[in-house]
Amino acid sequence: MRPLLFLLASSLTLSQTGADLGLWFVRWPEPITAPVGDDVVFECSVNVPAESVRWRQGDHWLQQDRPPPPRPTSTSRLLVKFEDEKQEGDYQCVAWFGASALASTPARLTLAELQPFLYQPQKEVRVTPGNTVAIACPPPVSKPPAVIQYLQDGTVMPESSNTLATTGTLILPNVTAKDSGVYTCTATNYITGMVINSPMKVVLKVEKSNESGSPRFLYQPQTKYTVQAGQNISLECCGIGNPVPVVSWRRVNSDLPIGRSEQIPGGLRIAGVQLADAGQYVCELKNGVPPMIAQLITLEVQVPPTVSKGPSNAVVEEDSDTELTCEATGSPSPNITWFLNGESILNDSHITPQGGNLIIKKIQKRHAGIFQCFATNAAGVTFGAAMIQVSPTQVTAGDPPPYLPEIDSNEQIESSTTQGPGRGRKKDHPRKNKDRRREKKHRNNVMIPPTRPNITRLSNKSVMVRWSVPPNPGLPIQFFKVQYQDLDSSGKHGQWMTSNEDIQPHINSYEVDGLITGHHYRFRIAAVYSNNDNKLGRTSSKFHLNRGPSNDETPFFPPNLTYAESLSPTSIRIHWEYLNSVLAPVDGFYVYYRATTSAGDYIKATAEGQNTRSYLLSHLAPDTHYDIKMQSFTVRAASDFSVIISAKTLKEINATIAPVPEVIEAGGLGEKSSHGQLYLVLGAVISGLALICTLAGAICICYRRSAAQQDHGGDGCDKSGVEGGLTIQQLEPVALNGFSHGRAVTNGFIPCSINITNNPLADSHQDKNAMELSCMRRHNNNCPSGAPAQSGSDWCTPPPIMARTGENYV
Repeated sequence: MRPLLFLLASSLTLSQTGADLGLWFVRWPEPITAPVGDDVVFECSVNVPAESVRWRQGDHWLQQDRPPPPRPTSTSRLLVKFEDEKQEGDYQCVAWFGASALASTPARLTLAELQPFLYQPQKEVRVTPGNTVAIACPPPVSKPPAVIQYLQDGTVMPESSNTLATTGTLILPNVTAKDSGVYTCTATNYITGMVINSPMKVVLKVEKSNESGSPRFLYQPQTKYTVQAGQNISLECCGIGNPVPVVSWRRVNSDLPIGRSEQIPGGLRIAGVQLADAGQYVCELKNGVPPMIAQLITLEVQVPPTVSKGPSNAVVEEDSDTELTCEATGSPSPNITWFLNGESILNDSHITPQGGNLIIKKIQKRHAGIFQCFATNAAGVTFGAAMIQVSPTQVTAGDPPPYLPEIDSNEQIESSTTQGPGRGRKKDHPRKNKDRRREKKHRNNVMIPPTRPNITRLSNKSVMVRWSVPPNPGLPIQFFKVQYQDLDSSGKHGQWMTSNEDIQPHINSYEVDGLITGHHYRFRIAAVYSNNDNKLGRTSSKFHLNRGPSNDETPFFPPNLTYAESLSPTSIRIHWEYLNSVLAPVDGFYVYYRATTSAGDYIKATAEGQNTRSYLLSHLAPDTHYDIKMQSFTVRAASDFSVIISAKTLKEINATIAPVPEVIEAGGLGEKSSHGQLYLVLGAVISGLALICTLAGAICICYRRSAAQQDHGGDGCDKSGVEGGLTIQQLEPVALNGFSHGRAVTNGFIPCSINITNNPLADSHQDKNAMELSCMRRHNNNCPSGAPAQSGSDWCTPPPIMARTGENYV
């Protein structure tokens, strides 16, 4: 068996780019030409260890004998036992990083071979001394190209013989009689080691002659040359005549390359060919005997492709349209092909390649990953790459839009078990034209629901729920409630469970703990508005709380909190550093904060976007220290916590400051000042006593009227009994642990009216024993237009839909 081959037998230039992506190949497969029976090794290395590396031949994935490495690896080798011509083709390594993959440039495995020479008739040449003679031995088909060697009279000519490297033609300058002889040639394939003899035989006779002859070519010169930029080339043009012809070179419509072109025996040599050297060249032979001869030669210069403008990293909304652009230069003009995660995109109905443009219609989550544009021409191949993230859509089919500016304030979304939570149909109620005109004047009272929540796994038993409310002129929100449903529990989809906490309106994230690993959940957000009504947002997608990876496998890191600045008594702005990575792009950052003296739970906030580097904490207490920590997160998981930093809010500018006692020296103000202060104190005491008496009288009158009205079945405390302009809270005495006016009370005094309702966020099938209590004044302003208060109570007559659904509450 032959030794392993690492042979590069191609003039193609291969380059790997991906610096903008943060990924690139340090080593990539290289073209190899090998005979059948050899063992061939391809190798590739990536700058970042890959979770796995797979190899393929053309479109066929190869089965590797060795199991994948247990840990990420930077280098991979492929051993090919070259036993059949079917193993010829392009080999490519694909490095996987999670669900994304980066493909290397392909490398061609070629079968080494040497075919026989074509038939060449014997040729006899007679020339006069001083001529330059070219003897050509057309090479046979060979992979790699064969090495041609010349023999004179059966003896191998020395290596110092003048052979044009470009054409392999033997040049005998200024011949003499000793150059006469029989010339033959052989071809050698240095890979296979095969050597074959050419049937070519040229008999050269160098003799003096008095007969004149015009210039002529022994062999028709090659008319077209192709060379890569940066290489050297020799253009062949060699003729004989008597007298010896003079050779001259010129360029059509331009000058010869200055300082890099040199006329040599039998041709023109150009060093360090540039793209500007491409064009047509003319060689002319003259010896004074007409006619002169000339040869037109075309030079083509190839430049390996370069991606001048590759696709850019981007985050694209699901079901939206996007377009990627790839611009490449090179000669000839490169051909552009596209790959997604190491696979061709030709069979994807959503993707249409148009040269350097890639149009994606209704992008799907499966389109997330690394897009590569490969630019290929005869001189080489390279690629540009970009990471495309697909943000899941926040609107499901059939859901209403998050903000309907024309919705009527009295229209409700009716809950239906057949439609599922969070969905519904608009229920129309007949109303008079006057009501319609009134509603148009109050469209700012529309209740805009929260968006469909996004869920991030925090641990095996907890998730973070985050949402937002679209900007709108509607009713302000008092607080949020988070509801979740265990789809794997007993019963029909389980019951909706509601968080105990009232989430402040400036907070748009909440941690739900105590979940069951492996179960599927749905979440939704309820908003309670300033009119004490509520509305549910759309239900989230089904979320599977699977058992997450260990911390060692977490591909992203927490942010580095740098500093915090106190902006006001109620706000602190925090700043952090985070190195973005296309290997683990994050969706944003979670901010946790609480008062340092508090042992309670942290308040959670969300800073959306991987490029966000600061966040304003608002609604804080003045002159208070706060502990702050952070996490970065994706849709799948959250990172570890950052270090905790502490910051303190500013003091209030108008805070009450205890006055400094004024020291009055004896005799400074005199006896008149002390008497004035005494009168002021006595007046304050007398005024306080008068106020207490007034209050006692009001309470007494209220008690007597209540007792009298109780006997007549009337309500008490309709009037305060005090002068107009003085408002006090309406209180009434109650019995110990008893009943007053038919309402259950506790010890002491309570407001005149207590409104008791069922749990406002409970579904119709849920337990109604949990109660909500809210105090209401006698003059109830919460009754909507056209809904009169019930007789003898503080209740508004609810609309019929509220009585049926139990969803809307006061």
